[in-house]
Amino acid sequence: MHVFHTLAYLDVEKSGSTYVSQFLRDFLDDDEVWCRKHHEMEDRPPQGRLHVLSVRDPLDTYLSLYSYGCQRKGGLSGSLRDAGFGHLYDGTSDGFARWIDVVLDPAHASALNPPSYERRGVAEHTGLLSYRVARLSAPRPDRWMRDVGSAQEFVEAFRRHSVVDVVLRNETLPEDLESLVLREELAWRPSREAALTAVRAQHRLNTSARLDAGSGFDLPADVRDRVAARERLLTEVFGYGEGHRSSTTDAIHSTSSA
Repeated sequence: MHVFHTLAYLDVEKSGSTYVSQFLRDFLDDDEVWCRKHHEMEDRPPQGRLHVLSVRDPLDTYLSLYSYGCQRKGGLSGSLRDAGFGHLYDGTSDGFARWIDVVLDPAHASALNPPSYERRGVAEHTGLLSYRVARLSAPRPDRWMRDVGSAQEFVEAFRRHSVVDVVLRNETLPEDLESLVLREELAWRPSREAALTAVRAQHRLNTSARLDAGSGFDLPADVRDRVAARERLLTEVFGYGEGHRSSTTDAIHSTSSA
């Protein structure tokens, strides 16, 4: 979470958050209060502060997480390797198919990151990526998640408790950031025009290469439907049911065997 007096950026993992956070630090004309990556918000967020969330297509995110893990990077890769699933990071479509089986199965919640995914008892009702969005989007997740008893209840509880005002989609990040810059209640330095110029010429930081961008990497035929079924929050609330693919990925060649 990246907090200023007038704005709080809810920086969901693998959603373009590194770029957005740096952009705000460079151009938002406001004092930075605190910044801790992917941290949950205060129990009582202040009135009048704009809450900005970034999201990304869930299948696209899972592919990026798998590719990142094949480079031995990321907290999810570390926790899965510690749990004995490191052999799945072989950079192949078969490895990804077996990896997504593990990640989508609530029985393996204890092997996923963050650890609160299992601790809060919602793994039966929501996928990891929807949980990551939900825990950053509303205060006191321990309190409002404890009474959730189904996938639909999880979505309904999110709608009641979310404080999100603005959504930045990874797939349309320049356009969405431009709309943010144009909001009258925010000030920009050295000027609004300079911030707009930077958005229009943006180069994303921390963009990870993606295995499926190359030839010979075939996704399981049912994988999008399976992901959508587990990630109902992203599907229903943020409209990712039909799929939105990012154009900011490059092929990599992984030799990881661990």
